[in-house]
Amino acid sequence: MSRKEQIKEFLTFTKGEKKGIIVLIILVLTVILINQFSHLLIKEEKIDFSEFKKQINEFEKSLVLKEKDNNKSYFELKYDTLQLFSFNPNNTSKNKWELLGLSEKQIKTVNNYLNKGGKFIYKNDFKKIYGISAFQFQKLNPYIDLPEKEGSYNSEFSDDGNKENNSEYFIPDVENYIDFNPNIISDFEWKRLGFSTKQITVIRKYLDKGGKFYKKEDLKKIYGIKEFQYERIKNYIKIPIKEDSTEIKEKEVNIKPKVNINNLSIEEMKKYGKFWQFNATRIVKYRNLLGGYYKKEQLLEVYGMKREYYLKVADDITIDKSKLEKININFAEVSELGRHPYITYKEAEKILKYRNRKGSYKNLEDLINKEIVTKSLYDKISPYLKVK
Repeated sequence: MSRKEQIKEFLTFTKGEKKGIIVLIILVLTVILINQFSHLLIKEEKIDFSEFKKQINEFEKSLVLKEKDNNKSYFELKYDTLQLFSFNPNNTSKNKWELLGLSEKQIKTVNNYLNKGGKFIYKNDFKKIYGISAFQFQKLNPYIDLPEKEGSYNSEFSDDGNKENNSEYFIPDVENYIDFNPNIISDFEWKRLGFSTKQITVIRKYLDKGGKFYKKEDLKKIYGIKEFQYERIKNYIKIPIKEDSTEIKEKEVNIKPKVNINNLSIEEMKKYGKFWQFNATRIVKYRNLLGGYYKKEQLLEVYGMKREYYLKVADDITIDKSKLEKININFAEVSELGRHPYITYKEAEKILKYRNRKGSYKNLEDLINKEIVTKSLYDKISPYLKVK
């Protein structure tokens, strides 16, 4: 068979093959046409994303608001729901503080300040409490039941014109002064009268060493007291018994019996009135722990002692310092020293460690000179120590 005949035979289809090829072509064309025009036959379903986008936008806004809220104080977050009312910060209860929008931490700070003898005199005093924001004070200020602050602050200078450290004092208006006895008023009351921290420290040291103001002019002898300060307060100084160098003015004075807090028993102390009846047990108990009192202000360390009641009886108190029980630091053990209320076991160990290493103490001042204790601790414990 020739090649031409072979090719012709290869390209020649039977009737059945021809039908199959035609069907195959029709199917291929149909698929192509369906693929090209299917979008005309099938209706496209449109999806509405508007609600989803709205939810996304709201979520993003909430994140922004949450970030802003994190920068707000507890008070600012609650401010829109608060119903503010008039209050005196010196006697406001915890429940009322919460209604006024103060946080637990702020309430604790205020109570700590009051428990340590602090007092709010003017509205602005409340602003000084740590944690009270400017916004919070601005909103609460109209409701604080205290007067606005009057007077002005002035800077105190030494004689050579140099400003002294920690010497800012307040000069209140005259109508804000109160009658006072300089022998018994507290540091807080000295400050209220306009005295600087440095001046108060000098006065306190003078009194602690046994000094006393017998007449109002004695106050001028205190180092650092300015003449104009004395002139402003001299009419308010009230000393029960006035003495001068020539005579004691004769008056009918109702002299109360003195209460010797180092000598009297609990029952004997209770005979002197209600203050002593309520406090005698704790006074004697603390006296036994200390080894006696060397100044009457130590009564303020007695548990539950209120300064306002102490001040009412302070003039009636006397102290027999010969009754002080002193610990010999050249023979004492750590347990004996460490039991004293003013001395920790760590401090007791330090005192005895030096003695064991260097030998007996020659005098009490070695405790300071050798930097074994601080000056403030030495001032407190020295009346209770001895070396012989």
